[in-house]
Amino acid sequence: NNNNNNNNNNRQRNKNATTNMIARRSAHFLLASLTFLSALQSASARPKTLQEQELGHYRGFFDGAYVGFTTLLSFMGYYEEEEVKLGLDTDSLIIDPEDEEDQTEIKIVGLGLGRTGTTSLVVALEILGYAAVHDDEQTELTDLYAAEDREEIDMDEFHEILGLRGYNATFKTASYHWVERHPEVKAILTVRDDPDKYVDSWLVAAPFVEILERRPFRWMATVDKLMESFEAEYRMETTGGNPENFLDRDALRQNYVEYVNAVQESIPSERLLTFNVKQGWGPLCEYLGHPIPEGIPFPHVHTRAKLRGEMDFLRMITWIWPLAIVLPLIFIAMVLKSVSSVSLFGIKAMKLD
Repeated sequence: NNNNNNNNNNRQRNKNATTNMIARRSAHFLLASLTFLSALQSASARPKTLQEQELGHYRGFFDGAYVGFTTLLSFMGYYEEEEVKLGLDTDSLIIDPEDEEDQTEIKIVGLGLGRTGTTSLVVALEILGYAAVHDDEQTELTDLYAAEDREEIDMDEFHEILGLRGYNATFKTASYHWVERHPEVKAILTVRDDPDKYVDSWLVAAPFVEILERRPFRWMATVDKLMESFEAEYRMETTGGNPENFLDRDALRQNYVEYVNAVQESIPSERLLTFNVKQGWGPLCEYLGHPIPEGIPFPHVHTRAKLRGEMDFLRMITWIWPLAIVLPLIFIAMVLKSVSSVSLFGIKAMKLD
């Protein structure tokens, strides 16, 4: 009887030890995950440094890789607001009552092509107090894009809802034709020093749309909802409607010149500022009726090195995504092996007793 009691006690101790070990490892893993996710919750791809050209190539590249990481998370729906997720689930558009005090209307539209200083301008507008739709916000508006794709809302209603959600400036949603029809809206056309500098910079960004066509991005619901918009921005707008030329230098150069001319001819000069970010605060603040911010340099952000870091990170994901399946299986196998080892040790200890 004593031997039986001892064996039972040993089995119970070994069982408790195994349970405690698994609980400790699970707690450590959960704590680490929560800490990591907590840090990401407040993360933003918006530049934290106003003069990124001073950071150097390697720092810019690694900052860009971080932007690529947050882009991956946004495509996975990590940053979507609950109202957006609910809207996608129910095919309805929801305005959070808590946003009522921030409700406004679209006042500023950025019409510059990509890589003409639009990110720098967005940061400048935010310093002046505007709330802008740009790259970071695009993935948070998937319910709007889905509703527009279903033809449940038109572009006027699209921008009205943007205002109800607190945005008063947009760089991703309105064409110059839309601005032309809305005399209450002011437009800003960002330009480069010359067309060749635009083309040199744009060709670093243009492969983005090809990356999204590869696994795993093409499986992501957010990418699927936004793909039509990305196609328009990266293949249609930059080529004058000839998507097969989206990597062709001559076609890009010609379209840049024609696009700038078309915008300037379509919108009255009193409602259009043609702006090179090298001009700084003066022309922008005069156009918008704001005083020049004291002691704050005009932003110069999203350098080419940073863009390369972002593109390379996203491109890397298309190569290594199978590890997302393999690594969890390896982790589970290691845990099972560890549990098996502890159990085996307990059996040996019982035999020795």
